[in-house]
Amino acid sequence: MGKNKTFAAITVIIVLIAAIGFIYILNNPGDSEPSETTVIDALGRTVNVPEQVESIYCIGAGSLRLVSYFDSSEKVQAVETEGTFNTRDDQTYYVVNKAKYSTLPQVATTAEAILNLNPSIIITSTAEDSATADTLQTQTSIPVYVANVNLEFGPDFYDQITSLGNLFGEQDRAAELNDGIAQMINDVTSKATSVNSKSAYSCGMFYYGGASFLKGSGNYLPFDYSNITNAIAPAANSQPYVITLETLINANPDYIFIDSIGLSDSINSINEYISSNTGLADVSAIKGDNVYSTMIYKCYGTNWENQLVNVYYVASVMNEGLYSWMFEDKANEIIDLFYPTNTMSYSDIVQAQTGNGCAKVTL
Repeated sequence: MGKNKTFAAITVIIVLIAAIGFIYILNNPGDSEPSETTVIDALGRTVNVPEQVESIYCIGAGSLRLVSYFDSSEKVQAVETEGTFNTRDDQTYYVVNKAKYSTLPQVATTAEAILNLNPSIIITSTAEDSATADTLQTQTSIPVYVANVNLEFGPDFYDQITSLGNLFGEQDRAAELNDGIAQMINDVTSKATSVNSKSAYSCGMFYYGGASFLKGSGNYLPFDYSNITNAIAPAANSQPYVITLETLINANPDYIFIDSIGLSDSINSINEYISSNTGLADVSAIKGDNVYSTMIYKCYGTNWENQLVNVYYVASVMNEGLYSWMFEDKANEIIDLFYPTNTMSYSDIVQAQTGNGCAKVTL
């Protein structure tokens, strides 16, 4: 009987070991391909990416900024080589991540250099068509995701954030960011329900060429959200463009908002135009001392966090009395929304960047 019991016990142990081994094999298939997930990029391309993205390389304006809104920014292992604005403090995403990004190796955007880096995923804003993106993907055998960095807040922007959240496996973070932005915009628009009787001109912007007093935007969301009449016409591509001084004088804006990236040059231009008796001195904004600066909107792509700060600032200046909040409190909330682990405040960021942030301008 003792031998039978011993034999039975050994049999049970063997069966258990075999079962455990079988389960292990099922869950660890050895040489099988790593699991993937599918996302849709800005060009409508279906991109198969690793379910676990281990490393990221970004190419072109705004691509690294978008990644920086997610925890996956920790997986960025290199930045583009110098010669672009990717390492300029005027980009809020860079200044708040400077301790990390400034120490990363700088890698060229060639297929050969990217192959040597061997990231899990390439995120680029430079591919204007599917063929270009597919070529880079073929050359490197690395998934290429194309981002659109000229989007303004709205459905397409939110969809892109959601897509990136799926790519990184950070769906909750994407929803948090989208919901936070939408709530803040509603915070402004829900009170600014009637058209402001004053008009405004936004200028000093950087977009494919130097910033200047006569480079403005006819498609400026801070004006739209506050129901303010834009003094100049919208552009076909919705981007900043150069106007003539005569156009500005004839538009006669009641307020002028100067982007901080072009603040110094714009102030110099204004004073020169005034001293030259061009007629600018008679423009309502100049006569009424209603000239203000805003955070940098365009610098190596759209600075979305800065644009949302500008939304609140313009609203606080031109719709004063509608809101119970204090502007700087909201500015800090926006920085915290976009960069939850950041320790810099709005005022810290302004001090690190060109210009004066959002402030009254003395000519």
